Amino acid sequence: MMSVVLDVAGGVLLVVGLLLMTIALVGVLRMPGTYSQLHAQGLAAGPGVICVLASSIATENAATISYAAIGIVFTVLTSPVASHAIARAARRRGDETDPR
Repeated sequence: MMSVVLDVAGGVLLVVGLLLMTIALVGVLRMPGTYSQLHAQGLAAGPGVICVLASSIATENAATISYAAIGIVFTVLTSPVASHAIARAARRRGDETDPR
């Protein structure tokens, strides 16, 4: 019974994560400026990666779950730093406003 619940939870998390990352990709491709692209990426890609990594609970393998937990912590810590670095580089380059 517990195995079925874990399989369903893992499948749902995987689908949600892939959907969020697809939305982030479409946002990055469709948005006009660096800041708009960064906004679309930041709102959807981080949670998408976390959901995909969290879907590893369905494996019931302690090593896989541990590596996924380390990946989630790494994503949570580095995603804001990377976004800030990209925005700072864009500002230094001269992208003050979005071209609309």
